[in-house]
Amino acid sequence: MKLFNFKKEPQTVIVCIHGFGQRQQDEFIPLVNYFNKYEVITPELYDIHDPRDDEWVDWVHRAEHVLDEAASQGKRIILIGFSMGGVLASYCASKANVDKLVLIAPAFEYVNLPNATGFVTSLFEKKDDTPSSYPELPPNFTITFANLVNNCKPAIEDIHIPTLIIHGSDDDVILHTSSKKFIKKIPTEEKSLITIEGVKHRVLDHPIGGKIALENIRLFMNNKIVVKNQ
Repeated sequence: MKLFNFKKEPQTVIVCIHGFGQRQQDEFIPLVNYFNKYEVITPELYDIHDPRDDEWVDWVHRAEHVLDEAASQGKRIILIGFSMGGVLASYCASKANVDKLVLIAPAFEYVNLPNATGFVTSLFEKKDDTPSSYPELPPNFTITFANLVNNCKPAIEDIHIPTLIIHGSDDDVILHTSSKKFIKKIPTEEKSLITIEGVKHRVLDHPIGGKIALENIRLFMNNKIVVKNQ
């Protein structure tokens, strides 16, 4: 009797790295709901209630720990980063055992004005007059954010895995031209930039743009779109 040795496909896990803001993991609620058949992990990078949690390396280590755990279990890792989390995800993807990388409105170039105290923080918080149920970010976290971005963004030149960048054309926090500039720095040929028209910074929250983004992520994960050099 002939025996067949079927190789078991590794389990896919989606790791989502949140941005700099009050909502933290809640930025990914639409994604978690969309990919409800997958294991989705959204680590908390910082303790918003503790102003002393302001070391950027600690924020990085929390993301790395989750990726190391998934890799040690032999899982296929899809790494997704939003805004500041996109820069951090790029750094992690240059080092960890990541299969594919998705960057949503990555904050490689986050502001063109002087970095006054609290200025960057105000960019990433709610801009309307609706009362927020989230605590305010400690003002000193702004410097931590800037240090993380400045230290992690050079790693984009060391990414050698398939990468998809999604950015809104009307992003008023991170201009979409930033992604057009930085995708050229990624050395792999398997990369693509999708610009979603009429969408601002919080891509996944947009009723139409969010669906477009999630569908493209699904296709990218499953090798059903052709990823071309930009």
